[in-house]
Amino acid sequence: MKASATPSLWLLAIVPLLFAAMCLPMALELIGPNPFYGVRIEATPVSDIEWYRINRVAGIAGVVAGLVGFLANLRVMRSGMTVLRKQWACLAVLVGVTLVIIATSLISA
Repeated sequence: MKASATPSLWLLAIVPLLFAAMCLPMALELIGPNPFYGVRIEATPVSDIEWYRINRVAGIAGVVAGLVGFLANLRVMRSGMTVLRKQWACLAVLVGVTLVIIATSLISA
């Protein structure tokens, strides 16, 4: 018997898409150096070239990870898991997407 998905579970499932949408301007180099939005690590304040390069790489990784994460969450949502297991699986995917973005930011520096 398949467990039904609640609206809040679907919201959790689409969060990776929001990550992808937030990373897209970085991937397209639309975000200039600023104190609020983008990757801020030791190397980014060095120059504008480094800011754009690191944010572009992290943005591309974020878009790809977000789309893959959303597809993984769709698979979870359509599975026969219980609602609680679906919540944990979607949360695990979200953590994975976040770690990919962080790791890419650090490696590209």
